[in-house]
Amino acid sequence: MAATFWARVAPANLPEIGHALIRLPQTRNCAAISRPNNLILQANLHSVTDVLRFETHLAAAHPELDIVERVITMRHEKLLGRLLDHHGHTIGTVPPDICGESPGELRRPRT
Repeated sequence: MAATFWARVAPANLPEIGHALIRLPQTRNCAAISRPNNLILQANLHSVTDVLRFETHLAAAHPELDIVERVITMRHEKLLGRLLDHHGHTIGTVPPDICGESPGELRRPRT
């Protein structure tokens, strides 16, 4: 499962906090964005219980990080162009349509 956090950080602290967050093993993506909530963090976690544990760790390690919103994604249907089964294993791909002419074809992996 994945959790996405939107946070506020003083602009002067963004580089330091961003570099610290990107080094966490759970971090999938971390970026500064141009909104009032100026930092987005996406983390891969094992369970819903881990979301609170992870957020508590972030608050203790970085008191200047103000998490204002969080979203939990229980299961991905597609990730990085790959179709996933309920175990998260690839069952096919959806190639990108770089020419914009027609929808990509579903391609099943070779067995």
